[in-house]
Amino acid sequence: MPRLPIPSDTEAFADETRAAVRHVLQTRKSLPPPSSYLTYAGRAGALLSDLVEHLRYHTSLSEAESELAICTAARAANADYIWNAHVRLGLQAGTREAALHAVDTHGPLDGLTADEALIIRFGRELLEAPQVSDETFSAVRQRYGEKGLLELTAVMSVYMMNAAILRVMDHQPEAEARHLTPR
Repeated sequence: MPRLPIPSDTEAFADETRAAVRHVLQTRKSLPPPSSYLTYAGRAGALLSDLVEHLRYHTSLSEAESELAICTAARAANADYIWNAHVRLGLQAGTREAALHAVDTHGPLDGLTADEALIIRFGRELLEAPQVSDETFSAVRQRYGEKGLLELTAVMSVYMMNAAILRVMDHQPEAEARHLTPR
């Protein structure tokens, strides 16, 4: 059970929260966690929702690449809720099960496509290592350009923030969800 209820556009919540809830519902047609929780902070919830929407659907990355990046962030954050949702979305978008397995198990990148291996390696260095190596930075920049490099950085980073919000709220996936392999 989450520590706080997901806000709604009712008298039980502050006007600023209600306005943010209305914005998220208008733009996303749903009130997904963690944006829903951040509406307690008013406009920040609306802005987070807009940023997530942009980074998922309006970048130079393919949908499969974006979902693989999000799953890489979910693994780094050990975020089962995000993992469950985005594995499903990734598979629908064309992310390969072999790439998701490598992310989940922190397995080797052999046998993956060059792009899959690059996204996962970049995510591991960005989110789990002290720094991104010059080699990985250059490879991502060469493959995706400056725009794609920063879009990958942003989408992975925003999902780390999403994971932190879910952790604070103790928001758990359903029991039948696809969970990360324990480390």
